[in-house]
Amino acid sequence: MAKYPSMVITKDGLSMIAESQGGQGLIFTKVTLGAGDLNGGSIINLTDLIDNRINANITAIDATSRPGQVTLTAVVSNSEVDAGFHAKEIGVFAKIGEGGTERLYAYTNAGNYADYMPDKTDPVNEAIFKTTFVVSNAQNIQAVIDKSIVYPTVLEMDTAIKKHNEAEDAHETVFNCYVKSVTEKNGTVTVTKGDGSSTTFNSFKLDMCYPIGSIYMSTVATSPAILFGGTWEAMPAGRVLLAQGESEWGVEYKAGSTGGEHEHQLSVGELPAHTHTASTNTAGDHSHTFTFGRSYESDRGVPGGGDGDRTYTNSTNTAGSHIHTIAISNTGNNKAHNNMQPYIGVYLWQRTA
Repeated sequence: MAKYPSMVITKDGLSMIAESQGGQGLIFTKVTLGAGDLNGGSIINLTDLIDNRINANITAIDATSRPGQVTLTAVVSNSEVDAGFHAKEIGVFAKIGEGGTERLYAYTNAGNYADYMPDKTDPVNEAIFKTTFVVSNAQNIQAVIDKSIVYPTVLEMDTAIKKHNEAEDAHETVFNCYVKSVTEKNGTVTVTKGDGSSTTFNSFKLDMCYPIGSIYMSTVATSPAILFGGTWEAMPAGRVLLAQGESEWGVEYKAGSTGGEHEHQLSVGELPAHTHTASTNTAGDHSHTFTFGRSYESDRGVPGGGDGDRTYTNSTNTAGSHIHTIAISNTGNNKAHNNMQPYIGVYLWQRTA
């Protein structure tokens, strides 16, 4: 256990005592721990710790028990200590008035008799320091106290409880409201208080919440066997859950059955009924012309008289009608299409035992 000499008031501390006589309050602001060695140096001239390491928050101040003296209680935690150290130095800082400058008021150094303060990797390590020092006849003594970290000692608690129980106007004790016992039986938990009253709750039963065959889903990979116990199997990847029974469209789905497909390729029978049409121009009919001649003699009485040759033109019948063959090409890549609805992937387990 550390052994610290009495606190020594510094020059700044003596100056603050004198200044407080003028009516302004002396306010203690913090207690600081350090790892520095004094090495025979003068304490009275110090203005800060030699090797300042960590601040200890003031939790209580007593300026009434001993005339001319004050006792500060401070709590220090290693939650922000990066490297462990021997807490050799203790410094008390103060200021005059709310707007005053914080200065080193008193100091002590334990040297080789200091305790070790481990770093923050050590389980939460907190220490309570009480230090008493002279304030002479300083007026209006105060301290900056963080009430969120006030830790009463066992003695302080015992004293407060005793004072409460002995007070004439003390209210009825509430300690009987604390839990006296907790018992579990037949799926229920019974909590019995100190006054004998009890309350019963239903306890967690795996078979009540997840009977065999139940399915558990989560976006976290932790198996329900770890969370609740029992035997669970991961369900096949890529399958979604479907309510069993006969659907409104007349299809029956049995519990445990499987179906569906990840992608699907349409067959000819699944194509919508449709037709393809094509046409050509009707321009196939045609005819041929031909010319023939004949000689005429005047003595044969041909109309018009005179001798000579004559030509005549005529046409054949239209017998050239015919048809055209039209080929319609196909298209498409004959690939399957995705057959899945929008989804969120989760872990699925089914309890088997």
